[in-house]
Amino acid sequence: MPRNRLVVIGRIGRPFGIRGEVKISPFTETMEAFERSCVLILEETPYNVLRIRGHKSAMIVALEGIDTPEQARELTGCLVKTHEENLPPKEEDEYYWSELIGMKVSTVDGRDLGRISTITATGANDVLHVDGDYGEVLLPMIEDVVIEVDTDVKEMIVDPLEGLIPDA
Repeated sequence: MPRNRLVVIGRIGRPFGIRGEVKISPFTETMEAFERSCVLILEETPYNVLRIRGHKSAMIVALEGIDTPEQARELTGCLVKTHEENLPPKEEDEYYWSELIGMKVSTVDGRDLGRISTITATGANDVLHVDGDYGEVLLPMIEDVVIEVDTDVKEMIVDPLEGLIPDA
């Protein structure tokens, strides 16, 4: 996978304070991707990062050219992207969420469950939200359920626990 591609790492929330800072809800497990990024891309526009700090479970960021709460408010809802090279290195059998979103999910017996639409971090394990013919199926990202992940072809094979697939 090319290391210079853009990866979504968060979403802009409301303005923070009176100096045009923005509050970002991270889509990352750690804040390392933010700390390693000199530039953040909002929609398609790059912004130089002037200051960044953690605040509760969010990041507070000052961006060059955004000096007032009104300017910051215009960015509300924007997805925040960085270059993949700014992400922390992965361990074996670890995946960036961006590699999993959109991935096709099938069961070991060949049923197509749909595609991963989002992922929720729960603390114990991530939960995959798979949207398809069975509606939304929630799958814990644990070894007993996720059997195989192929990031090259964007396919995952799962063995869902009993009761996880509605009407199956």
